[in-house]
Amino acid sequence: MNLHEIETRLQTLIEVDLLKVLPGKHVEDLIVQKLATAIQQNSVVNGGATTIPDVYKLLMHPETAKNWADEGLLTVILHSITTLALEAGFKFTIAPTVTVSQDEHVRINDVEIFTSHRIETMAETNATPLDTGSLDPAIEMMPENSFLIVEGVKIFPLNIPVVNIGRRLDNQLIIDDPRVSRNHAQLRAIKGRFVVFDLNSTGGTFVNGQRTSQSVLYPGDVISLAGVALIFGQDSPPPRPDLKDTAPFKHQAPDRPTAVLKKDHSTANFKKK
Repeated sequence: MNLHEIETRLQTLIEVDLLKVLPGKHVEDLIVQKLATAIQQNSVVNGGATTIPDVYKLLMHPETAKNWADEGLLTVILHSITTLALEAGFKFTIAPTVTVSQDEHVRINDVEIFTSHRIETMAETNATPLDTGSLDPAIEMMPENSFLIVEGVKIFPLNIPVVNIGRRLDNQLIIDDPRVSRNHAQLRAIKGRFVVFDLNSTGGTFVNGQRTSQSVLYPGDVISLAGVALIFGQDSPPPRPDLKDTAPFKHQAPDRPTAVLKKDHSTANFKKK
């Protein structure tokens, strides 16, 4: 995508989300223009794949920043950047974050945007990306009846748009296993699908045996967090146009266990024995 296409698409995405989530709010065109420029100028092309920045800092005058006190505005920006990347085939190094900082030297109603590609281990203070739980589920197009099967025996329902996974106690899905990083991976609902992001973990995140920094999930996909297996499932999943023919998996055991989906579990702690 060229600069004009990036800017136009970001403008559309932001306007749609603001209308549905924060009626009456407005994001100045200047911010959209500078955001699009920052994405294009700081993207990296390697092996045919385009990696765009994953850290976005908006520097504003304190008076301007007051209008951004509502976290929903940051959520809209983050959601728009992530959706743009998914549509255009752009990649992130890790799940993106958006923050606002204040500086009296920036002109009122102006903004400076700083971006970077985070390649080092994330610090404790900023390890968890911005929670998009405040977004209306209808906007996020939450995948219905989705769940994870943890280590083949436990069910974790995916009923919120963002799920952070790791050893730390503030994750939505806590896995107490030394192979798993404190903040290992994140699942995010984007355009009716769950996308898994690796959070620059030590042991890596794998989908169906292939290491990945981000990957769209389909029912039956096996996610491995440095060897800890999670199976993504979904009752009545949407069709997959990329598959013309389907067939049962080979060598299935006749006594394959049946998992029961439980409701209203937003946090779980699974400890290895």
